[in-house]
Amino acid sequence: MSAGTPALAPAIHGTVRTRALAQDRAVPRLFWLAALLLGTAVTARLDLSAALATQAGMTLMLAGGLPHGGHDLLVARKRWRMQGNALALFVAFYIAVAAAMALAWWVAPLVALLAFLGLAAWHFSEDWDAPRDRLLRSAAGFAPIAAAVLGQPHAASTLFAAMTDPATARVALALVTLVAPVALLVASVAIAIAWQGGSRRWAAAQATALALLAAAPPTIAFPLYFALLHSRRHIVAILDEFGADAIGHGRPALLAALLAGLACIGWAALSPGFVDLARGIDPGLAFQLLSVVAAPHLLFEAVGNQPFVAVTARTS
Repeated sequence: MSAGTPALAPAIHGTVRTRALAQDRAVPRLFWLAALLLGTAVTARLDLSAALATQAGMTLMLAGGLPHGGHDLLVARKRWRMQGNALALFVAFYIAVAAAMALAWWVAPLVALLAFLGLAAWHFSEDWDAPRDRLLRSAAGFAPIAAAVLGQPHAASTLFAAMTDPATARVALALVTLVAPVALLVASVAIAIAWQGGSRRWAAAQATALALLAAAPPTIAFPLYFALLHSRRHIVAILDEFGADAIGHGRPALLAALLAGLACIGWAALSPGFVDLARGIDPGLAFQLLSVVAAPHLLFEAVGNQPFVAVTARTS
């Protein structure tokens, strides 16, 4: 053991503890209340595929989860100091990627669906501090999808078909089913690591969310996971990086909500069946919209972590 190792130990322990606290703070009390209500409904064998439950889920997903991606503009300006031409290029890139994803749903629905599932797995993997290996973390990020497909195959197939068509849904369901057991196994290891590392609230919440995804239709269980765990984790990370004043109840939060609202309005214009006064929000089109905004959001996070982006942004 080197002479410097004992001095590094407290710092390393402090970093691990800080990450554990950040994960635990990403679990709001509202999650446990929602999980209790959903678990009770499952136990009581209520019809959670009914219109009321579905619309509650879609509202939670769009209003509670969609806006977190709207903070990308804040991150671009503050973390990478983008302004002027760099910021304009960022916005143009963002819109172009979103447009490409929207177009894919019309010209290549199977590619669009598989890309959406892959993007979701990659993106959800960012919520985890361990395992450190990117492939394993992506497997853990795929677990919410895997749990829904294995636990609710009919409901998942119905949702995939609503997003594409029955034939495409069958292919996608078969492919997800092949890798789902591995994803859940890796997720269980990630949950155990989080528990041992001190993130016990986070570990318990992830295990609870996976159980609910397996027990309830994805139109209600996934919004609970997406809005109350994933999105919350993202917001906590921004708070830790920029401080409470950067997001709180100020302009960035309002701007994020406004951008999410504009995305919904634009999607409704392109997809007239998205919102119907009689039937409410169409789940298939709602999940398509989620993919449209998720594609640039994920690419920004992936590319934005590369050193050359920061250098380019700061010198523009």
